[in-house]
Amino acid sequence: MKNSFLRRRVFDLRVGVKDLLWGIKNPESFKRKNNLSPIMGRFSSYKFELLSGVKSDDYLSDSFYFNRVEGKINNFELSDYFNHKGYLPSILQSNAIPLLINSISGVVYDADDKVIDVSAVVDRLRNDPVNDEFVIKRSVGTGGGESVEIGNADKIIPFFNLYYQKKYDFVIQPLVNQHDKLAEFNPTSLNTVRIMTLAYGGNVHHVSSMVKMGGPGGRIDNVSAGGLCIGIKNDGSLTSFGFDCYLNKTTRHPQTNLEFPDHYEVPYFHEMIDVVKEKHQLFKSHGIISWDVSVDNDGYVTIVECNTAWSGLESHQAFHGPVFKEHMEYINNINS
Repeated sequence: MKNSFLRRRVFDLRVGVKDLLWGIKNPESFKRKNNLSPIMGRFSSYKFELLSGVKSDDYLSDSFYFNRVEGKINNFELSDYFNHKGYLPSILQSNAIPLLINSISGVVYDADDKVIDVSAVVDRLRNDPVNDEFVIKRSVGTGGGESVEIGNADKIIPFFNLYYQKKYDFVIQPLVNQHDKLAEFNPTSLNTVRIMTLAYGGNVHHVSSMVKMGGPGGRIDNVSAGGLCIGIKNDGSLTSFGFDCYLNKTTRHPQTNLEFPDHYEVPYFHEMIDVVKEKHQLFKSHGIISWDVSVDNDGYVTIVECNTAWSGLESHQAFHGPVFKEHMEYINNINS
């Protein structure tokens, strides 16, 4: 029941209890106001004021964001299709990671979208003329890096056999080449830029961005798998602090000891925004999307994932304050 009405109601109750308990431990929060959720939203107003340093009544609580923004402007019956990695290159039309192997409903396709015999996959991986390492991942349900493996052919082949036997939909992709400046954060992982966009009234708006990087020795960028995130300002420079998945603040990466300087500029940041804003126009049934994007040294932008359901807001507000402040009229209109 990933995107069901029941799940969202249960989520609403669970988050409400969590916020209230937090408020009791932080009694100053009862003095705050919130324009969208006058009673329960005050806890978010105070929480994100403490994290970002920005005092505002326009913060969105998790409950309000997931149920009364995302839940109203995204068609969740289509989200599994849009999030399916085996279909994503066809949906995006360009800027997607190429598919070397694509297994859907027990049928295996090659890079040219031709059906191939399962027995041919091993030879294709071991004799690939370009790639020494690969990524294998389930086509849906890879949140937090679950069911994602990276390595050479000998490491990937057992997972191919396992996923095929279990009748999973899955893909095998080449590694994405990232810009040298992005690799500085953590050279062992693909460090991506998370960009949130909001579409309404015929326009696509850039809401907020941050860099996601892997944890010490990690190969994936997921914050929930031990990584970190750092806020990106609208000019492409970084905030001077980052957060882990528990919103613990830090000023350097634990593996590289790289500090997060204000003068650092994310390479091709505005080009990445332009690409995802263009691609968002293809998702007419979804008003809000969180994109995981990378760029190489030549400026080519690759969309690693597009998240059309349950993509978090907390870190964005912790870095930048009330990121939907400019869109409050629209948010009020869809809830009137």
